[in-house]
Amino acid sequence: MRGPRRSERQSRARCDDRDRRKRVGRVRRAFRRKYLTLRLKRMTITLLYPTAATCPRCEKRFRHVPLDVAAPRLCIDCNRDVELLISGICAVCGRKTAHAMCQECAKGVHSFFVARAYASYDGTTEHLIKALKYQEDLRVLPILQSWICEAYAAHYGYRDTIALVPVPMSIEKEQSRGFNLSFELARAVARRFRLPIIEPLERVAQDKSQTVMHGRERRSAMEHVFRCADDARSLVCRHPYLLIVDDVLTTGGTADACARRLFEVGAHSVEVLTIAR
Repeated sequence: MRGPRRSERQSRARCDDRDRRKRVGRVRRAFRRKYLTLRLKRMTITLLYPTAATCPRCEKRFRHVPLDVAAPRLCIDCNRDVELLISGICAVCGRKTAHAMCQECAKGVHSFFVARAYASYDGTTEHLIKALKYQEDLRVLPILQSWICEAYAAHYGYRDTIALVPVPMSIEKEQSRGFNLSFELARAVARRFRLPIIEPLERVAQDKSQTVMHGRERRSAMEHVFRCADDARSLVCRHPYLLIVDDVLTTGGTADACARRLFEVGAHSVEVLTIAR
């Protein structure tokens, strides 16, 4: 009896996986339609009633830049507030440090090989990420997408052997928010550098937000948050060199949990790319 029962469970799991992916696909298509419709609407209004574009951080007006004719951008002052993470960073996790490696990474606590980010998570960078995620200010999306592409070019060059892995959201949360920022960032990098996106991981529902957790509590909570999809092993077998894409790296708990699952199904290398650190 064990054989048929196991086969039945596997068949049910495959059906659930197909259903989940269909639901995620519908959410993402709806977001693209919403985003493109909003851009078209605002461009039409601009043609009829010319309006100056504004900085999404401080709302300062650009006198000679019509709304939605040029790509959204920051004013000089807000752009100056962005602290780039290019030099003087930890060789492993990418945070600002005066040494070659920060104290935490010297203890060997991370499962991923290397993590890199565009900028420090404060000031303008923090404001833009929160504005998009929690206030749905879609003016911010093209700015963050350009930043993640710049970070990839700066830290990873033009390597064409990498596959991108966006950090998954639970289907309930993605439906509620309307989009997965990690996927939208990965999508921008994939289009610009012609890289594949694979999704070998699934996220189970999580009641407590990570934003209220710290250090050890976050790592413990993340231990059972991710699971491998049914086709994870075959996906990773075809693309063993992986780059996890997310918006922010804080303690590294999310990236570590993802990396452990990816190594379990045969990944050769797992690195991390984020907007902020």
